[in-house]
Amino acid sequence: MGEARRWTAAVGAVLRRPWIGDLVLAVALAAVVSPTSLALVRDAGTGTLVGTDRTTVLGGVLVGAVVVLHAAVALRWWSPVAVLAVLAAAELALALAPALVQPGAGPASAAYPAVLLPSSLAYLIGAYTVSARAERPWPLVSLVVGLVGAAVTAGRFALGQRAAGAPPDPGELLLVSGTLVGAVVAAWALGRFRRVRADQLSTLAERARAAEADRDRRDRQAAAEERARIAREIHDVVAHSLSVVVRLAEGGRYVATQDPAVAARALGTIADTGREALRDMHAMLDVLGPDGGDGPGAGAAGAPQPTLDDLPDLVERLRGSGQTVDLRVDGDPRPLDRAGHLAAYRLVQEALTNVVKHAGPDARADVVLSWAPHALHLRVWDSGGRVAASPGPAGRGLPGMAERVRRVGGRLHAGPAGTGGFVVDAEIPVPPAGRTAGTR
Repeated sequence: MGEARRWTAAVGAVLRRPWIGDLVLAVALAAVVSPTSLALVRDAGTGTLVGTDRTTVLGGVLVGAVVVLHAAVALRWWSPVAVLAVLAAAELALALAPALVQPGAGPASAAYPAVLLPSSLAYLIGAYTVSARAERPWPLVSLVVGLVGAAVTAGRFALGQRAAGAPPDPGELLLVSGTLVGAVVAAWALGRFRRVRADQLSTLAERARAAEADRDRRDRQAAAEERARIAREIHDVVAHSLSVVVRLAEGGRYVATQDPAVAARALGTIADTGREALRDMHAMLDVLGPDGGDGPGAGAAGAPQPTLDDLPDLVERLRGSGQTVDLRVDGDPRPLDRAGHLAAYRLVQEALTNVVKHAGPDARADVVLSWAPHALHLRVWDSGGRVAASPGPAGRGLPGMAERVRRVGGRLHAGPAGTGGFVVDAEIPVPPAGRTAGTR
């Protein structure tokens, strides 16, 4: 069975080569029409191929032209234009040869041009090949040459009839002319149809490749954006929680021997902060799981992502670590979608984390939420000095905040405050009414 498949594959590979198909076509065409053409040449009083009389020479020319026609078909894909030139030359030789006179035929049909031999079908194959494969202007040239050849053949047919003593029949002349023109135009049109079809298929294939490459590019871009989003989430959760834990642990270590109650409260806050960080981590990992969690913003036990409603708890945790933080809300709260809530919460969380890490132990922080009709203005200011404008060794703090705000269509400014300390100003647009799905 395997041997048969190998043989089948080998035969298929051979048959797919263009020159094999051309050779098969040339042999088949020669086998079908060349016997008739050669018999007509032999019976038309042109004599045998032996001798030197005029009819013998004419017979040799006609037989040579027939052989050239069939041999050229086998090379048509190798060089379509050159093959068409050879075919046209052979057809011209047949058209200029004396008319073939059938022995014993009546005057009305005694003579016809040799170009009407069945082997002349080879020229139509060559014209089709040029139309299908050659570049401009050769397809148009092949059509013009074919039409000129049809006119020459029709004229030669009329002259042959007149030379035989019979005036040309208009109906017969029209039939011959129409048949020749129709055959030339049909061969040209079939070739152009194949070329247009091949070009369309090539264009579609190219578009498919471009679409696939574009899809791969979008997939890679989406994966990179998702990795960046996960990195921001992990940075916000871990950096904030660890900063609070470190701050509490350091304070608890100093007061452990002097005020055990304060140390116990610090340890309790550390445990609460650690549990919250673990819950947030589980929520993110659950979203990354095969089932994608319970929906956007849902975590492992259906835990939602934090919103502005959770800011008081965030501030209280920082106060419990010994950081002075004031939270103020101005104006009437407006409905925000889930993305706006999460961006606002994470921005405040990151800004306060940077206060804990960089502003010094005695610094105080103010968080102000100002609600306007179409936007939420956030301002986080601290009174301490900064060791670095871009917090964190990997520099994810400020870029992460800017990316979050940009994704919800807002703007962010962060830098040293004119009165000392560091300030983070952000504006998050409020979606129009009816577009606040997921608001909490």
